[in-house]
Amino acid sequence: MKEITLQLIMQYLERFGWKNYEAVDEPSEQEGIIYTGWRASESSPVYMLSIDPMIEKRCISFRTQSLMQVPYGQVGNDHLLNLLLALHWINFRIIVGKFSYEPLRGDIRFSIDLPIDENTLSYAQFVHSLGLIVEIVETYVPLIKRIKEGEISAEQFIQYDLKGEILLEKQGMSESLRDLLKGLGRIRWN
Repeated sequence: MKEITLQLIMQYLERFGWKNYEAVDEPSEQEGIIYTGWRASESSPVYMLSIDPMIEKRCISFRTQSLMQVPYGQVGNDHLLNLLLALHWINFRIIVGKFSYEPLRGDIRFSIDLPIDENTLSYAQFVHSLGLIVEIVETYVPLIKRIKEGEISAEQFIQYDLKGEILLEKQGMSESLRDLLKGLGRIRWN
């Protein structure tokens, strides 16, 4: 795990074509943390991301920062129940990663936590994790916001998901991500 350093993560980010990030020392930890973000287009929201190698826990964590805030007590119980049910449904459906809800501040986040037991994180693993974060957040967060606002219920969302309509949109998002990566490749090599 000691080989998973901020320098390695920065090298992977640069190789991927991801130029906007900040490496920061953490006061009580030796490895530090990287803050970055992305957005799909000029009209899309900016999603903030931290990449945190945690030697003491033998893992690396990719965490979005406050995708939205829904403080407990500031939304109706029906909206909160719908929101939590939808988050649990998404977590049940996806294979890697999880959405979480912190009720005091109301933060909703998405994270992927990878155990690192063999002192290595390959570039392929890094890109896979980064791609999953982007794809899952961009697929589900707009729908979660609609549930938060009461525009759709968790039941409607689940039915929509079961019909495969989200999957079809997700495939479109995957194509967008592939196009983005191809574009980064052109920029990088020209």
